Amino acid sequence: MINKANWRLWKVYLNDRLHVDQISKSSLKVEETYLRYLLEWADSTPFSKAPSISPTFPEYIRLARLDGKDEPLSPTHIKKILAAARRFFMWLIEHDKEYRSLKLAWIDKIKVRRLSEVPQSKEYVNVEEILKIARAPAESVLERRIRAAAIFMYLSGIRIGAFVTLPIKAIDLENRFVYQYPNLGVHTKNNKSAKTVLFPIPELLQVVKEWDQEVRKVLPENGFWFAPLSPLTGEIDVNNIFPNDNRVHLARKNLATWMKKNGLTYHSPHKFRHGHVHYGQAHSRTQEDYKAVSQNVMHSTTGITDQFYSNIDDNEKRNRIDSMFGNPEFDQNFSAEYREFLEFQAWKKNKTT
Repeated sequence: MINKANWRLWKVYLNDRLHVDQISKSSLKVEETYLRYLLEWADSTPFSKAPSISPTFPEYIRLARLDGKDEPLSPTHIKKILAAARRFFMWLIEHDKEYRSLKLAWIDKIKVRRLSEVPQSKEYVNVEEILKIARAPAESVLERRIRAAAIFMYLSGIRIGAFVTLPIKAIDLENRFVYQYPNLGVHTKNNKSAKTVLFPIPELLQVVKEWDQEVRKVLPENGFWFAPLSPLTGEIDVNNIFPNDNRVHLARKNLATWMKKNGLTYHSPHKFRHGHVHYGQAHSRTQEDYKAVSQNVMHSTTGITDQFYSNIDDNEKRNRIDSMFGNPEFDQNFSAEYREFLEFQAWKKNKTT
């Protein structure tokens, strides 16, 4: 039975995360799910006595599931849950005197060591796929909207939650700038703010420009670029200034339906973001180039980009390695250096004998 005081603290904390930390509603839902494990683990024990609960939360979470599946949670998921728990307990000791007896050392131990990492996803939208999407027929306003959305997400690397909340005035196609500013109503992750850039790929930009012209003819600058459509006419709804909150789900559904209709391989919106990073990485000639790509997806460091977005599939990995070692110039230089090394080794041996 869930402790009522724990449940009330849980609700207050989530409210603080939304209104004080200003995380997005989608991020809040994820955090709420993470912290449900904490409530289930504590059961009737108040959080003030959490250190005495057996098994410990890290031990509990390795076996726990709340979604009915039999297999354990992935190592990545577990780490995120434990990080959320540490944030919650830090908040407790800062906001309520009753919980200041909780030791920082105990909170810091809410970790699981030596978890085996699951392979990172290697799925992303490649250049051939995005060109097929750009060339696929779009026979209605809805289809033109979702085709332009897919291309825009690839060119910009924008997250789906930010994309569906972009006002028209946040997009400057002449200069290829996208103003991902929360003060314009854009729902960015962790409330970050940045002016990002669309990749200069003419054929793809043309699709975006055509939709941009279509939507600007109908809606004012504060209207959504991913424009709401009338359920009666299927046209852009000029009266729907404040669409409902299911726009992310709607975009996903529209994308899946349209791609299936055209015989295209479906990828989730986030894989277009991955495709953006891979394309940028492939065209980066210096570390500064790659840093620009990383910052364009609003990452604080290139390490984050490397860890989560730069995984290439096994065939591409082999092709790159084969190409590297098959380079005649490389072979020639390597052979010369190796011969020089062998000569040096022989000289050393003769000198000592």
